[in-house]
Amino acid sequence: MINIQKIRVFLDNPQSLKGKIYAYFVIFLVFSSIIEIVLVYQYQEIYLLIAQVFYVIEVFTLIVFSIEYCVRIWIEEKKSEYIFSFYGISDLLAIAPTFLGFFGIPVQNTAWIRSVKLVRLIRVVKVYRSRHWFGGITGKTIPFIVLTIAFKGISVLLESQPWWPKIEGINIIIGVIGFSLAILLGTKLNVVNTRIYAIEDAICKIVGGLRDMKYQSGIKPHLIRWSLKLEDTLKGPYETKNELTRLMRIETDNLEKEMENQGIGGPNSAAFHRDVAYLLHRVTATTPEAYEKFLKTVMFAYTGVVIFTIPGIVGLISSILLVYILSGIYFLIDDMDKPLDYGNESFIDVRLDALEFFNGNGTDV
Repeated sequence: MINIQKIRVFLDNPQSLKGKIYAYFVIFLVFSSIIEIVLVYQYQEIYLLIAQVFYVIEVFTLIVFSIEYCVRIWIEEKKSEYIFSFYGISDLLAIAPTFLGFFGIPVQNTAWIRSVKLVRLIRVVKVYRSRHWFGGITGKTIPFIVLTIAFKGISVLLESQPWWPKIEGINIIIGVIGFSLAILLGTKLNVVNTRIYAIEDAICKIVGGLRDMKYQSGIKPHLIRWSLKLEDTLKGPYETKNELTRLMRIETDNLEKEMENQGIGGPNSAAFHRDVAYLLHRVTATTPEAYEKFLKTVMFAYTGVVIFTIPGIVGLISSILLVYILSGIYFLIDDMDKPLDYGNESFIDVRLDALEFFNGNGTDV
């Protein structure tokens, strides 16, 4: 008996090696279609030499996508919902151009039919959305790379038209803008990297103060409870950091009252409260919104210029590399801008070793 659930897992979230190989094979078929479009309109002599190879790939693509389309209709309980859904329509359009060729429509020389093949890029997005093994920075950049290839495919089709302007002498402008963009990203990297070390330094100073004060009479239980609360605040969900920080400030005020009752004051407590105030301030600090908006605007504008001004296969490769590098750097720095986000999607976090060690051994040390 055929296990429909296993088929769904194989297509949408494969755990086996065979399922992963199939997913990568689908991605290869999709990108081969885009390369074919670039060669047809920009390098026809090269395309004619290997046209038979692309024909074989197209046949494989038609067979694989057609079988999967039929299988998906078969395994769906509500078949009409899938057929008329966004992904159902995109799956149909992915095989439609080749089928039209079988019915006598000159697919190889019809630009609009070739442009429909760009819909196959949605298949890559489906792979990205449904397969957790595309993780890390690269996983986050995949949708943007797919969009870049789609826009570049449109650009290649436009470049083949006689009315499309020939843009020359823009290399210097692209270089200058790229250098300026590197400065913007570098500035943000320096700021967020400094913030990470500042938070770690403040935590070490706070733990030092806790160790020094906890041996004074009567205050130890209050310090231990406060330090556990601080760790929970720092590790709490990033979306609630503002509220957690507010509550932590109240806890710190209450701790101050206990310290006064126990007769603890002077330089040590003053430095302790200063470090706590600084830490709680840095917990919710982020890059100014105006800077973020300007950086994003420059990145999108720069990428668009590269896509639509550098022609052919060189433009395709340049655009993919550009988007991969720029978006990867942006996501990396953006993650560093949230140094106390300990969620599953986080890559770089502040190290809380000193505080964790104190809380784990604070009652004994």
